[in-house]
Amino acid sequence: FDRWATDPKNGVLIAGYAVENTLAKEIMNQPKEVVTLDGRRQPLNCLVDYVSFSAHVDFMENRNFISKVDPKHIILVHGQKDEMGRLKSALMLQYKKLPENKRPTITMPPNLQEVKLKFTRRRSAKVMGSLADREQEPQEGEAVRGILVTQAQSTKIVSPEDLSTYTQLRVGSVSSKLHVPFAGQVTTLRLFLNEMFSGVTETEEEGGIDGANITTFGLHEDQVKVTTGKTRGVATASWDASPAGDILADAVVALLMHAQSSIASIRLTSKPCGHRRKKTSEDNDEPASKKQKEEEEESTGNIVESRLRLIHNTLLEQFDNVEATYEGGTASFEIQTDTGLEKYPADGGILTCTVKVEFEDDSNGAEAKVTVECEDATLAANLQECVKNVALSSAPIKL
Repeated sequence: FDRWATDPKNGVLIAGYAVENTLAKEIMNQPKEVVTLDGRRQPLNCLVDYVSFSAHVDFMENRNFISKVDPKHIILVHGQKDEMGRLKSALMLQYKKLPENKRPTITMPPNLQEVKLKFTRRRSAKVMGSLADREQEPQEGEAVRGILVTQAQSTKIVSPEDLSTYTQLRVGSVSSKLHVPFAGQVTTLRLFLNEMFSGVTETEEEGGIDGANITTFGLHEDQVKVTTGKTRGVATASWDASPAGDILADAVVALLMHAQSSIASIRLTSKPCGHRRKKTSEDNDEPASKKQKEEEEESTGNIVESRLRLIHNTLLEQFDNVEATYEGGTASFEIQTDTGLEKYPADGGILTCTVKVEFEDDSNGAEAKVTVECEDATLAANLQECVKNVALSSAPIKL
């Protein structure tokens, strides 16, 4: 405008309303000079004219447009408050003759007021495949169970079995298997499972370890299975991943761990104490020669040997295969097992641990040195602690 204003061959045409204190409003008064953007004053020689051009329509045009669109909601904005109020009243009077459920909502919110509208969306889908193959027509409100697939603005409902026929999708499943250390007995596990769950099924088959049977428990229509006897010291929980299956599997794993350490399981699997005691004169029902032999075993010369054999018997209570070698006040125990605590041998493999116990000659069997060699560090530490406790508990009481 600054470049064109001084040339009489140019012209400015103002259409519509010009706001006060603007350049458009100023030049409509045909001043001789105008101020440029950089603050200079220059003559206004170009032609300036005004034409009435309004982009707004009147009530009749608005009403015809609204009638053709037939909207559910009408919001009046960007207008003079009184005029919009008259338009709102006229529209409400027009729609008053319609049923209430077919009248549009008419609002005239002030500036900065939030307006929330609710729209109902109707979607249709084609039922295909085995879901549509039925003798009777479906009734209104009847539930349909299937998979809803939307592709390229086309929606269809199919059964999982027909998914690969009508779409490029496939139905998959995830099978889970968890190996849980379990050193308890099958009778204990059976008791705990039946106490916790109802409808527990049980099957047995041959081929287990040490000639025992392989026992499989089924829960919730065999959704979760627990198998014992296939691998020594291990119970296997297997299930197909699902919300119900995962919850049941978590409960079974917790029960397997609890079945080995609870007071009830200890009472079920406990055995009478096998520790020897020195016979007294009250034991008259045994032969005198047997009493004399036991008294000799408990004498000073045989205390170390009896304690070593006690350690051997304790290890046999925990492991099936324990070989012992005695030499004076020293004994070596070789333990073979097919499972560990942190290192599991391969199928059919054997884990070997060697425990060496030495009693000092001048200690009269009171103090023992225990060393353990094993690839499983956790099992080795437990063995060393167990043997030390047995040796300490069987030591003579110091007076």
